[in-house]
Amino acid sequence: MHRRYALLLILLSGILAGALALYGRSFEPLTGDLTRIGWRTENDFGWRAPKEHFEPLAAALGSLDQHYDVVAIGDSFTGESPWHPGTTWPHYLAHDTGLKVAIFDSDDDLLGRLLASRRFQTDPPAVVIDEIVERNFVPNHRSAPGDACPTPPDPKVALAPGAPTAPPVPVVRETARPWTDWPASYAAAYLTQNLKRWVLGHETTNSVELDLTRGGLFSSRADRQLLVYGEDFNKLSWTEADWRGAACDLLRLQARVEANGKTLFLALVAPDKLTTYGPFLAAEKFRQISRLDVLAEYSALNLVRFDRGFDPAEHVDLYLPNDTHWSTVGHRLAARFVERELVGKGVLPAGVMAER
Repeated sequence: MHRRYALLLILLSGILAGALALYGRSFEPLTGDLTRIGWRTENDFGWRAPKEHFEPLAAALGSLDQHYDVVAIGDSFTGESPWHPGTTWPHYLAHDTGLKVAIFDSDDDLLGRLLASRRFQTDPPAVVIDEIVERNFVPNHRSAPGDACPTPPDPKVALAPGAPTAPPVPVVRETARPWTDWPASYAAAYLTQNLKRWVLGHETTNSVELDLTRGGLFSSRADRQLLVYGEDFNKLSWTEADWRGAACDLLRLQARVEANGKTLFLALVAPDKLTTYGPFLAAEKFRQISRLDVLAEYSALNLVRFDRGFDPAEHVDLYLPNDTHWSTVGHRLAARFVERELVGKGVLPAGVMAER
C-alpha cells in the first residue's frame, strides 16, 4: 500500500514538473530588468520593433592614461553593458561626430580620479560629460547650508569632427527558447509571485505596473501598460530646495572640471521613465512629480536639455517597454541633444548636425 502511494506521488510530481516545464517554455527569454525583477513576461512587455547596436564599438572603454576628445562618465544609462554592448549614447556621439569618445562608469569617485590623473593635467579632454539618472540625482548631489552656487565661465573649446564610424547594425530580440531550455522552476516561482501579488492586492516587487491613457507608445503587446522602477517614485519626497541644492552641486562640479580653462563640462540628467511617460499616465497624481525644469533656471549650468523633442508620442520605444533604460531610439536622441549643446557652445561647427 505504501509503495503504491509512493509511486502515485512520484507520478503526480512528474506530471506537475512536466506541466511546469511546458508552461515555462511558453515564456519568451527574459531580457528586461523590469520583467525580471517584477516576475512579468517578455510575451507581454518585450519589444517587437527592431533595435540596433554598434559592432565594432564606436566609443572606447576609457582608460585614465589615454587622451580622448570627449569623456563620458555615468551610470547604466552611459556605461557599457556586457549584456547589451554598443547601445548607449556615447557610441552614437562617437559615430555622428567622428570624435574619440571614452566611456567611464561613475563608480568610486571616477571624476575625482580623472581630474587627479596625470593625463588630465597634461593633456585634458576637450569635453567631460557627467550623466546621472534622475532618481539618483538629489541623493548624489546634496548641498549643505552655505555651500556656494558658482557661475563658472565656460572655456573656449573647439573640436574638428572626423569621419563617421561604421553604422550600427540591426538587433532582433530572441523570442524562442533553445530546445534544451525547460524552465520548470522559473514557472513555479512566476506563479507563486503573481499569486502573492494578487492575494495581497498590491505590488510586491520593485517593478511597478501603471496604466496608460493610450497605446502605441511601445512596440510590446501590452502597449497600454507602463513598467517603471520603484525608485522612480523617490522624487515624491524631494523638496524644491533639494532640487536647487543638487543644481548648485552640479555647478560646483562644473567649476572643478573647467578650472583648467581647457575642458568644457556638460551635465546630463537622464529623465526617469516615470517622468518621460508622465503625461500619458492614467493616474493623474503621478503625471507631474518631476522638477527637472528647475535646472533650466540655472543659466550658468551647461545642461543637456531633454525638455525639447524627447517625446514618447513621436518615438515608439523611447524607453524599452521591459526595462528602465532607454532603447537605442532614446540613446540616439540623447546623443543628438549632446551634439546640439556642443554646437551651441561652439565646440562643434554649426553644420555638423545637418550633415550627419
